[in-house]
Amino acid sequence: MNRKTLKFIDLFAGIGGFRLAFEKAGYHCVYSCEINENCRQIYYNNFGELPDHDVTKIIPQNLPNFDILTAGFPCQPFSICGKRGGFKDTRGTLFFHICEIIEVKKPQVIVLENVKHLIHHQQGKTLETIIYALEDLGYLVDYKLLNAKDFGVPQNRERIIILGTINKKFDFDSIKTQKNVPSLRNFLDQKGNFEYLEPKEYTLIQEPKRQLSGLIFIGYRNKNIWKKGIRPNTEHLSRVHRQPNRIYSIDGVHPTLPSQETSGRFFIYIPEENAVRKLTLKECYRIMGFPNDFIIHNSTAEAYKQIGNSICIPLFKEIAIQLKEQIFQQEQSQDINFQRNTDQLNHQSLNLQLEITGMTIMNHREKLLQVYDLSQDINNNKTQIPSQYIDYINVIAKNCKKQKGVYTVLITLLTHKILNPNQDIRYHQKNLPNGFSGRTIDTQYITPTLKELGLPAMAESGWLTRSLEQPYPYTLDYNGNISNKKVKEAFLNLIDFVETYPNHTENVLILLLSEVRKITEANKIEIIKLNNPEKCDIVTIVNCLDYHFNFNYKTHGASKLPVLAFYAIYQQLIQEVERYKSCTLNPLGSHTASDRTSKTAGDIEIIGNKNTLIEAVEIKHGKPINLQIIRIAKDKIIKFNPRRYCIFSSANIQVEQSELIEQEIKNIRETHGCQIIINGIIPTLKYYLRLLTFVEKFINNYSTLVESDPELQLIHKIKWNEILSQLET
Repeated sequence: MNRKTLKFIDLFAGIGGFRLAFEKAGYHCVYSCEINENCRQIYYNNFGELPDHDVTKIIPQNLPNFDILTAGFPCQPFSICGKRGGFKDTRGTLFFHICEIIEVKKPQVIVLENVKHLIHHQQGKTLETIIYALEDLGYLVDYKLLNAKDFGVPQNRERIIILGTINKKFDFDSIKTQKNVPSLRNFLDQKGNFEYLEPKEYTLIQEPKRQLSGLIFIGYRNKNIWKKGIRPNTEHLSRVHRQPNRIYSIDGVHPTLPSQETSGRFFIYIPEENAVRKLTLKECYRIMGFPNDFIIHNSTAEAYKQIGNSICIPLFKEIAIQLKEQIFQQEQSQDINFQRNTDQLNHQSLNLQLEITGMTIMNHREKLLQVYDLSQDINNNKTQIPSQYIDYINVIAKNCKKQKGVYTVLITLLTHKILNPNQDIRYHQKNLPNGFSGRTIDTQYITPTLKELGLPAMAESGWLTRSLEQPYPYTLDYNGNISNKKVKEAFLNLIDFVETYPNHTENVLILLLSEVRKITEANKIEIIKLNNPEKCDIVTIVNCLDYHFNFNYKTHGASKLPVLAFYAIYQQLIQEVERYKSCTLNPLGSHTASDRTSKTAGDIEIIGNKNTLIEAVEIKHGKPINLQIIRIAKDKIIKFNPRRYCIFSSANIQVEQSELIEQEIKNIRETHGCQIIINGIIPTLKYYLRLLTFVEKFINNYSTLVESDPELQLIHKIKWNEILSQLET
């Protein structure tokens, strides 16, 4: 099938490295720009075109149409790094002019190259600003460090490659690298006017070792070097011992050719000759992948500088090939299938209208686990408790999710009573006569154990429920406003019963846990596995999620569903997207805890490699975003200091507060350097799914979370199974 020739522009073109790489892969260059006069002349000598002079003078509207923008742009600091205001944050830099071109011309692919140091520049904020700028322009962005030695040339040269695409994320893992790294000797001239060192000018070391990088450091020039404070016989390894004084074996690879070395002091050892010489200029160009007939500058110093500033040709040729395979070869088939998929989606959406009507931790934890084990066999326990109180136990068990605070407090009090029969558990606070801290026992021992057992549990403690934290004893006339009157009656009467008959406390707890276990087991359902999940496209998945989130369940718990979806997304992002790969996810907490009392920054927390909070995500299902939500977010930003705070809602911003919200977000960004990002749940999921390499993994991750989450009701799991079943038909 004949396909159009893909076109690219070559910004910050240098001597034409990008052009050589992409033209070798069958692309056509339609424009170039380079400010350095010496580089422009070499570009002209090799390609017959003189690049435009200044990228800042480009009028984007006047550029020819193109598919790919390439640029090896200079690394410059951004004056407002970290404020994440999109590409306008880059004003005053050369990168800003790249963004201006992208905004107007909207190429399908952006390929950027820079030095490895960019990752750490300004504590990573420079790279972060670049990524957010490109995302602000509508691109799916990822980056990776690639090494020239993995692409068939003997040079240890790491560079960061940043790729932005519009419709499909580029998969760096599909890039083909060479397992066997070539040695330098295969790239050397056999004849020539070589520049040798005299034996007295250098020292060879004994038993040199090959480094993980492939370098074999074999000796050093006998130059005056810094020796003060250096261990004997390690002077040549001193950090102040400059690279031009080092000698490397030709049986390994060569270090990075730097642009600063204009004298060509790259020394190699030739074992067959037992001699040390310089790399020739042609050899330097060869280990960058330049062809032998490439015309270089007649000034030796300028030629060394130019090759040190250039790129590895084979590396970018492979990227160009992968772009064709991953992005452009799929373009036509996607266009053909778009209408067909849309029609199928509309049909599927109709089909999805499914219908369904002072203590030690060991004491308390061990006791609760022991009673839990005993709750498997309750035949002898029921006969010891009056039927009225068995009914009360059933009331608490049936409401263990809706009235989780009451149920948790009762388990805490019963466990404490078993261990301390003489303690009147009605006096649950230390400020009450002969009281104790029930909240401390719950927070430290009971709630963590309930979570461990997979039983319903509070985020932190049942005593954080306002109706239970009142400073009054839990007597039959307790005034706390427990909303469910039957639950309140059962709660107070069971406490009164065990105070009257303390020897029955363990039996009450056994029966309660037995009933809760039954309810929990009944709520378990195995989520089906799709036979061909890879056939599901993003639009279908998003429609399914939207339906799952917003079905009229007539019960609580559905607000957890979008949280699980985003968590499933991030489970993949930290594996597939380079900027998240050093991150971890904090475990999911309870979605029922209030924003004010929660001890987490958000529903989802993404942690960096230095245990710093990179990103917090708060999900507001069905709740309009108002000024109060933004101010709570501000409090958490001050407390937890995330780099980015996301609020995703299924409802719109309150219109009457929109200007105030916008101003508050701006103030937070300027004062605290944290971007608050507000967006809809469904549009954001659609965007994130486009970032994933394997969308079918998301379906499996989400299904696993739905199946195991203790806060969901049975109906939520049944509904997801029904949706998956419809996809199989």
